[in-house]
Amino acid sequence: PALALVADPTAAGSASQTAALASERLERMASTLAALPVKLRYPPRRYQDSRPGNTLRESSPEMRTPPPTTSRKPLIIEIVDEDVTPSAPEDEKAAQPETSTSGREDEYLSVASIAALAAAAYVSGAELHGVDALPGWSSLSAATAARALLQRAFGSETERALSDTLDEQARENLARCLGESAPVLAHCLACAPEPRWGAEPEEDDRREPRPPAPELPPELAEAAQLASAESALVAATRLRRLIEMAGYPWIGRIEGVVSRVVPCVLRAMDHKNASVRREGCAALVAFVASVTRTELRWHGAALLDAAASTLSASTPEVFGTAAAAHVRTALAVCSDDTRDPGLMTAFTAILDAANSRGHEPEVAAAWVAEVPPLIAALKLSVASHLDRLFPPLLSWLHARDDAVACGAASCLELACRMTWPRVPSRAASLWPDVARAYAEADARGVADELRTELERLVAVLQLAAGDAFEAVWSRSKNEPVPSELEPLIAYLESLPAREERAEWTVPS
Repeated sequence: PALALVADPTAAGSASQTAALASERLERMASTLAALPVKLRYPPRRYQDSRPGNTLRESSPEMRTPPPTTSRKPLIIEIVDEDVTPSAPEDEKAAQPETSTSGREDEYLSVASIAALAAAAYVSGAELHGVDALPGWSSLSAATAARALLQRAFGSETERALSDTLDEQARENLARCLGESAPVLAHCLACAPEPRWGAEPEEDDRREPRPPAPELPPELAEAAQLASAESALVAATRLRRLIEMAGYPWIGRIEGVVSRVVPCVLRAMDHKNASVRREGCAALVAFVASVTRTELRWHGAALLDAAASTLSASTPEVFGTAAAAHVRTALAVCSDDTRDPGLMTAFTAILDAANSRGHEPEVAAAWVAEVPPLIAALKLSVASHLDRLFPPLLSWLHARDDAVACGAASCLELACRMTWPRVPSRAASLWPDVARAYAEADARGVADELRTELERLVAVLQLAAGDAFEAVWSRSKNEPVPSELEPLIAYLESLPAREERAEWTVPS
């Protein structure tokens, strides 16, 4: 149903019927999984494509290891199967024969992973700069049924109550399902190569090399449906939801999940479709929040390069999630040193977007919401870019969007606080825009909040610049000023006066 709804825009009118059908199917799947034994209901410990199989080369007599020629007695080794599921109740253990393998050797995806993929396409997630919490083909009833399916399939026996929060056992099982279904998601996210001229290189040499993605077996890849924009969007949505639901620390704790998920995220961010790229950026935001810096050490360069490429080529509807992915990936990968070149490169790229695309409302809204943590991480290192940082922020003080105006005032206060030794030479140029924004705040719905942010800004300027800033706003008292500006001047006059530091002398 999701593919039909995405492929045909006119099918949006039947979204409610499609979601109702999906909700019914999810409820039936939950009832079916509840009747299965625990060994079938939980995902395997090892992935099918990484299990050592009994190939012909291993069974060939030429490749057999010759018996030892020494006189020592042979060492008996007990081989323990690592594909052990969590402990099941005693009655289920007694009902199952000991020699049963449940048919998993012939399955590429377990029943648990199929259920996780089905539920992840309809469950609700977090909102992020235009990415809705609920997919367009889902509904509240379908999301509730998907959440109930996940809790019933993967939750513990003692915590089967329907709730919005999954327990730890369910999150661990979802992380295993995410690692097992990575080849399927990577296949759906694959892009067809673009047509190129004969002498044109196939790939851009300036791009960081991408890690290899897990692949389906050749017989399955040939029989599977070819990747399309619709299937890629559904796969990116499933990828993001599974990452959000598994979360920290299970994605990094389960062996092999990180190395299998990163190529899928990169494929989603490099996709030609804008909606897929937006979901890929949202998946990267959820991914870097679910792992530690140590777990990202082998993939940091590729993730930073993909985030920067997506940001520079993003459309207005993608810029919000691209900016979030760019900033949060840089903070997650780079060190805490304020002079880290990775942090400065990320700040330079996002500052270029503010100066070249600051007139776009989507760019301004995302910029003031995502960049403050990066400014706080760089601290005084931002001082070398104040000449390019202040103009877009001052223009956003007069934006029509109230959230953008308040965010710009907060960013200005943070930047002045982080770079206060360099503020005195620029404090005088800030006063006209600050005074105008304060006087025009009555026309906004958040007048009190905006004026509070501006008062904090002028307090920092007064403390950092001293006489240089006081001489500017003091001239306003001798000129006719709007009545709306009088409270701000009164607030500045009420601030404690600066004490002149006496000249230091060498004690005798």
